[in-house]
Amino acid sequence: MRNTILLLLVLVVSCKTKTDTEAKTKSPHLAKLEQSIDALFTSEIAEDEPGAAVLIAYDDEMLIGKGYGLRDVETKQPITQSTNMRMASVSKQFTALCVLSLVDQGKLRLDDDAHTYLPYPIFEGIAIKQLINHTSGLPDYYEYFDKNWDRNTILENQAVLDWLATSPEREFAPGEKWEYSNTAYLMLALIVEKVSGKEFSAFAKENVFTKAGMQHTNYFNLANPIAIPERSFCYEIDSLGTVKKVDGFFMNGVMGDGAVYTSVNDYFQYDVALRNKTILSPKVHETIFRPSSTHEVDSVQRHYAMGWGVTDTTASHTGGWYGTNTFTKRYLNRPLTIAIFMNRNTLFSSELIGKTDSLAVAYVNATANEVSNP
Repeated sequence: MRNTILLLLVLVVSCKTKTDTEAKTKSPHLAKLEQSIDALFTSEIAEDEPGAAVLIAYDDEMLIGKGYGLRDVETKQPITQSTNMRMASVSKQFTALCVLSLVDQGKLRLDDDAHTYLPYPIFEGIAIKQLINHTSGLPDYYEYFDKNWDRNTILENQAVLDWLATSPEREFAPGEKWEYSNTAYLMLALIVEKVSGKEFSAFAKENVFTKAGMQHTNYFNLANPIAIPERSFCYEIDSLGTVKKVDGFFMNGVMGDGAVYTSVNDYFQYDVALRNKTILSPKVHETIFRPSSTHEVDSVQRHYAMGWGVTDTTASHTGGWYGTNTFTKRYLNRPLTIAIFMNRNTLFSSELIGKTDSLAVAYVNATANEVSNP
């Protein structure tokens, strides 16, 4: 009799769980959001071409986690929510977190002079935080190495440091103005190595990705490649529709300004960790979205924090590299996050981003209204 009662209890619990899941799946607002996102992305991405992965998360729940198109055109493998895609400059938030992890450990301060760790004249007077917030004045490495490097040799961070050690002219004095700097983030990666005594990608894995629950996320260096599970390859599509794989670009050996591979699944775990403040101590966590530099774009003031562009209500970042475009946006006044990762150079339009954002906000508003007006 006792066993029969236990079995009945298990069945009741199982049925309740299933019913709750089905009810959530059949929510008209969520169904409408799914249909709208599907229509938006399938109208732009064919099943047989490189595509995109989309994440919409709200209140620690993944509402949308889907892929459109192919991660590997040759093998016809599709993009899914577990596909690892190259993040381009969205990677900067993780490099900043590596630095903040060292701050949390008491091993450096954001006001420290970069010259302390990279003892070359060009770094004198540049604070660590100025490397992070794009006010360092360091010259652009891409422009120099695009013209002066053997493309048969993979470029790595050390080569960029060796160039800076020759004292090329700064763009401006530290703190004088704001100018987006990929060079600065390569130097941050080297500072992390110098201070921690660990290779940069290994430090990030241990102190950021693992803590954030990002089990399959890594920095990738083409000069010392590692296996990336369910890896998405990067593609360029020309005006005739010809698809070309571009993963072998000679600058794909640098890390810090880009080079993270992650998935919708892992990025969702990261989003939850950020919201619950589990990666860093609460005190240091508060600095992540705190503006530390200001600049103007079309007469509008913009603010930059720790690897994020921020407003009073949002934190966002875009990324673009050979065969990849990325975008992520977190609302700071509501638990809503949107991310779009593409393994192609086309379709990354403000309209596509704007429509995804609008659909997500409409869903949140509709469900909020439903709760307040049952």
